[in-house]
Amino acid sequence: MIGRFTRVLEGSPRLVISIFHPAIGGEPVKGIDLYAPCQAEAAKLLTEMGVDLDNLNIASVTTGGALAPKQEGYPVVLFSPGFGVERDMYLGLISKLVSKNYVVVTISAPHESVFTVFPDGSYLKQAPEMAELASSDYTSWSRLLHNRVQYINAVMNVLETLNCSDDAELAGLFDLDKIAVLGHSLGGAASLEAAKQDHRIKAAVLLDPSFHLIRREDVQSSVPVLLLRQEASAYREMAASMNETIASDYIDGQRYAFNSLNNAYFYRVKGAQHMSFSDIPLHYGDQHAIPVHAVTAEAATAFMEAVFCKGEVGRIFALQPGETVVPINAEGEPVGI
Repeated sequence: MIGRFTRVLEGSPRLVISIFHPAIGGEPVKGIDLYAPCQAEAAKLLTEMGVDLDNLNIASVTTGGALAPKQEGYPVVLFSPGFGVERDMYLGLISKLVSKNYVVVTISAPHESVFTVFPDGSYLKQAPEMAELASSDYTSWSRLLHNRVQYINAVMNVLETLNCSDDAELAGLFDLDKIAVLGHSLGGAASLEAAKQDHRIKAAVLLDPSFHLIRREDVQSSVPVLLLRQEASAYREMAASMNETIASDYIDGQRYAFNSLNNAYFYRVKGAQHMSFSDIPLHYGDQHAIPVHAVTAEAATAFMEAVFCKGEVGRIFALQPGETVVPINAEGEPVGI
């Protein structure tokens, strides 16, 4: 079973996090009820976007159940979503991580996300300037990247407080020696930057990150990184479906990351598109994301377990090239097949 708590981090901006954890018992929660107490507002907006609300029932999330006990606390995955994507619209992946005994903390991006619901009933729709943001406006995108890194930092700084609090639900929940950050798209770029800055973060998993936005400090980084890209991972493949300048800048950033990260593993996932790592395709009845979520969870947990167990990252990927995941070089081209 998968349980879920929500907590608010006061500050500017005010952030809300969801904490998904292994649970015993409890009452099943429908997908739309994850947005309580603003189910009506969320349902209206999602329906207007063409989402079938029954398709929100992706994973068996419960409420009121008991926390499955673990003496040392659970390894922690801080999850930063893609631009515009509500923080909990990754249940296909989250549920698989929790089933492997991880606690997943999803981090909101107020004003940027399609909507944000706070436990007190506050409801924020995406700011108009976010909906109209041009892909070529790198200045604004860089500002958003900075904000996302700050959000991850804010959650990192509060984990110890939550772990030692009088809150019976959270006390001792987190193994603070085993913290990874995982992000998709803009959240992937932010996850990399946060991991490079904060040594409390032991590993980073990047899902088709916004490499064209990453910072270039000309400093070698040894943070363990797993990159999982969409299948169209090379320039010629990307340029066929997006702005050629952005595709070129993306590959340039990917090349920089490949050469500046000393402990990184670059792969692409067969059949994956950019949004396949989220639940968005499933909301529209597109089932191709299901196997993508499965292989992403398997690769991510194998990677994190290797990092957390004596840092033996080099032994983890006996994954067969040419099957589900394919190693790629700095240009995004497949290698070893």
